[in-house]
Amino acid sequence: LKALQDGWTELHQIWENRNSLLSESLSLQMYNRDVKQVEVLLSQQEHMLSKADSATNLEQAENLLKRHEALITTMDSNDEKVNAVLSFAQLLESENNYAAEKVAKKAEELRERRDKNRAEAQAQLDKIRDEHMLHSFLQDCEELQDWIHERHVLVQEDTYRSARTIHSKWTRHQAFQSEIQANKERLDRVHQSGKDLLAAKPEMAEMVGPKLDELEAQFEKLEADTVEKGERLFDAKRADLYDQSCDDIDSCARDIEAVIESEPVEEIQDLTTVNIMMQKQQLIETQLAVKSKQMAELENQAEHLVRMEPEKQDEILERRMKVEERFGAIMAPIEQRKAELMKKKEVFQFKRDIEDENLWIDEKMALASSQEVGSSLQAVNMLLKKNKMVQGEIANHEPRVNNVVENGQKLIGDGHPQSDEFNKQLDDLIDKWQALKDLLEARRQTLLANERVQQFLFDAAEAEAWMSEQELYMMIEDRGKDEFSAENLMKKHNTLESAVDDYSETVRQLGETSRQLIADGHAESETIGVKIGQVDKLYAGLKDLANERRQKLDDALKLFCLNREVDDLEQWIAEREVIAGSHEWGQDYDHVNLLIERFRGFAKETEAQGNERVQKVNDIADSLISVHHTDAATIAQWKDSLNDAWADLLEMIDTRNQMLEASRELLKYFHDCRDVLSRILEKQNSMSDELGRDGATVSMLQRKHNNFQQDLQSLQAQVSSIQEDSAKLQAAYAGEKAQEITNREREVVRAWMELQALGDSRKRKLNDTGDLFKFFAMVRSLMLWMDDLMRQMSTSEKPRDVSGVELLMNNHQGHKAEIDTREDIFGDVFSLGKELLSRSHYASNEIKEKLMELTDKRNGMIHRWEERWEHLQLILEVYQFARDAAVAEAWLIAQDPYLKSEEYGQTIDEVENLIKKHEAFEKAAAAQEERFAALERLTTFELKDMKRRQEEEERKRMEQFEATKPKIQDVTDTSKDTTDTQSLKEQKGADGELEGMLGRKHAWETTTKKAAHRSWDRVFTVLKGNHLNFYKDSKSYRSAPDATYRSEMAVDLLGAEAVVASDYTKKKHVFRLKLSNGGDYLFQCTDDEEMNMWISAINTRAGGDSGPSKSQTLPSGGDKKEEPKRRSFFTLKKK
Repeated sequence: LKALQDGWTELHQIWENRNSLLSESLSLQMYNRDVKQVEVLLSQQEHMLSKADSATNLEQAENLLKRHEALITTMDSNDEKVNAVLSFAQLLESENNYAAEKVAKKAEELRERRDKNRAEAQAQLDKIRDEHMLHSFLQDCEELQDWIHERHVLVQEDTYRSARTIHSKWTRHQAFQSEIQANKERLDRVHQSGKDLLAAKPEMAEMVGPKLDELEAQFEKLEADTVEKGERLFDAKRADLYDQSCDDIDSCARDIEAVIESEPVEEIQDLTTVNIMMQKQQLIETQLAVKSKQMAELENQAEHLVRMEPEKQDEILERRMKVEERFGAIMAPIEQRKAELMKKKEVFQFKRDIEDENLWIDEKMALASSQEVGSSLQAVNMLLKKNKMVQGEIANHEPRVNNVVENGQKLIGDGHPQSDEFNKQLDDLIDKWQALKDLLEARRQTLLANERVQQFLFDAAEAEAWMSEQELYMMIEDRGKDEFSAENLMKKHNTLESAVDDYSETVRQLGETSRQLIADGHAESETIGVKIGQVDKLYAGLKDLANERRQKLDDALKLFCLNREVDDLEQWIAEREVIAGSHEWGQDYDHVNLLIERFRGFAKETEAQGNERVQKVNDIADSLISVHHTDAATIAQWKDSLNDAWADLLEMIDTRNQMLEASRELLKYFHDCRDVLSRILEKQNSMSDELGRDGATVSMLQRKHNNFQQDLQSLQAQVSSIQEDSAKLQAAYAGEKAQEITNREREVVRAWMELQALGDSRKRKLNDTGDLFKFFAMVRSLMLWMDDLMRQMSTSEKPRDVSGVELLMNNHQGHKAEIDTREDIFGDVFSLGKELLSRSHYASNEIKEKLMELTDKRNGMIHRWEERWEHLQLILEVYQFARDAAVAEAWLIAQDPYLKSEEYGQTIDEVENLIKKHEAFEKAAAAQEERFAALERLTTFELKDMKRRQEEEERKRMEQFEATKPKIQDVTDTSKDTTDTQSLKEQKGADGELEGMLGRKHAWETTTKKAAHRSWDRVFTVLKGNHLNFYKDSKSYRSAPDATYRSEMAVDLLGAEAVVASDYTKKKHVFRLKLSNGGDYLFQCTDDEEMNMWISAINTRAGGDSGPSKSQTLPSGGDKKEEPKRRSFFTLKKK
């Protein structure tokens, strides 16, 4: 159980980890999706920002500004998405997501890109605004320049030809000057905007400054030209202009006087006429304002004219004074007329307002004095709303009434002749207004009182209707068809009863309201008392009906509950009887154990639950019978039937327990038989056919097999137990069951015997395999020893003198001693191999091959030792000759000065001494004669070298003889070429080519790199010069010499070496080609003769036999030029 709990906990933890990982992965993928969307948005922003256009005019600048502001607005809206992604990234980091570092890095990249785009957008916006300001300024400048240009044209061309008089021309010119002065503000605005632009962007001074200066100069010139034009036009006719101006003002004054006299104020009788007169008065005042300006200008003209004509000064001044007096005379009547008109308008307006207000108050008074109070709650509410609306209108209209009263009091205060009448009208208006407000308030109180009565009557009627409806529900006789319907009815009744209890508060509030209305002495008090009495009576009857209905439903629910319990228990017993009466005795031992275990749990659970449930039902039935339930007889019948079914179930459970125990014994025997048989088969299957790869493996397998046989002892005990159980069961069963028991026993015993036989057979095989690997190990050890020894004997160490050769010969004799020592081991190996062959070992062929290979290797080693010994003897003889020759040469050199001496003596004594010395020299020379004779004899090495040279000369003569013969090529393009199953015989041409079909395997491309294609291929091989070429067949070579096999390059043979592949044993007649770059090829020929021919040809082309031989490295026997001298010396001596 603990292991199960631990496993469950671990599984839950794994699930949690997996769930956490998947949640993190989901969050990460959602983050990546949002990041991609944001990256698309940022890329779009970057693309838009990369299009940095410059405006050439104001329209383009405005379009760029609008477009860029739209882009910034879009970026602001997209910032929410970017911020959401950044917040998501912070959330992932706080949750320690497994990719938190990448998420943080990506979020930082997004933030940097967003900030960069924002900064770039702001920079471009500032730039566009600057351009907009500049182009706006430039356009204002252009517009002002165009206007100035137009006015310049008018100043230069227009002479006011449409004006009939000089005075009208002067008036037009004054208007033109006024227009110029009015547009000077435009110049000031442009000038100010230019200064602001320079203050913000000083770098624009070169563009803005000249524009401002040019505008000011043009405007000043326009003003000067205008003044000059006025002087030019009117100086000549200044007097006429002055006279016409005076006449114009005088005529205007006469017209105004005529208007005043023709329309007296005293004849005005209504407000409309006053308003018309006021409009005419405003027109007159407007004309006077214009003429006032002309008067001021007239004074300037008079002064100018006096300067021009001083002699007419008095006449000019007198004319001006008359005009001024005339103009001043009409000003006072105009002002007086205006004041009278204003007073007239106030009086007539007051009368009109008083009349309008009285009419409005009378209209509202009719509504306020209405006696309708409403006969229902809805009608009362409508009347209250109307009354409230009227009160609102009065409150809104009161400021207007107050304004009328104030105007009237002002007229009375000013002492108007009709003040008494105005005072009376004001008093009547104020009284009516107050009466209207009082009536509305009284009507509101009446309506409120009636509303309370109507609300009570409405609530009482609603209560009566609701209680009548609930009585209908309480009087229903339905108790339900089953427990579910009864419970639903009880729930509904509980809801209704709760609603009835809650409604008591409503009934109480109705009672309080009725008592308060009766106490207030309302006109409907009697009706209110009757209505509240009816409500109380209905509520009391409803409570009684609810209690009676509850009791009936409770009895029905108890009966249905008992019926449900009995039915459920009988159904539960029936279900248990199906399980207890099952005839399933188990399909195998595990199954029957599972059935027994489950049935025991089933029986235990059934008895525990059944006793408790049966007792509970019996107690409920007894309690209902004891209280004399209406269905007591039915309840007693249900009780007896239930107890009988429970007793039958217990009996069936006991019977099934006994049957399952008997079935378990039989199935246990079958299970044991299958178990033992499966173990026997498992042992048979586990008995591997592997015999080992080496001696250690075989020893391990033998130990395993011994352990395996020890394990079989416990299995033998189980087989014996099965035989005993079979004997017991055969006594208890008969027929098919007994026969099946016997068959199972025989099957187990037969399998056991087969297993024992297989174990013994494997033991013998393992012993044979152990001896085989022992034999192989001994053979391998001897082969390695022989290879090492032959490698030592093949050493290229060259001695320097006789002592070195003697040392090598001593070492070589040591090798011989070692060979003799190993003779016993060779004998043991041969004895073991013959013993294995005598036992008909399964690897007899391999053993024979190993014995033959070992014998060949041993014979080759002995032959190699003998060749080496013979070689060392030759070298010793050569070095001894060299040593003797060196000694003889040294002796000759030492005697040479004596022989060349020309001293023959001066006296007899000297001559005698020289003769004696010469005789001594001749004796010494005679003593050396035998040594020089030995040196003249040919050494064994020289004899062999002479023989070799003779053979070479003979071979060269034969080759020359063969070269003179006509070249014959036997090339047959038969099926042998197409199938590439046979090789062509190599043929030599006059140019030294060698060709033929060979098997090829490319092993190494270099010393460190294996070839990509290392399988054997049949190729047509051509040796030409110092290159080796490969083709698919001879036909391919003849037809297309450049189309090599697989388009391979020719193999360069310089520095290559071809040797017999003695280490390759899978195929025969194989030689190896080693290239100078470390490449390695294997070639298979048809026989040894062909193989030797290829090896010789390749080595010849590669220069392998052109190096010096070992004999040439030895010292020579002496200088040939000195040989005649030695012979002449001894010949001379003999003579």
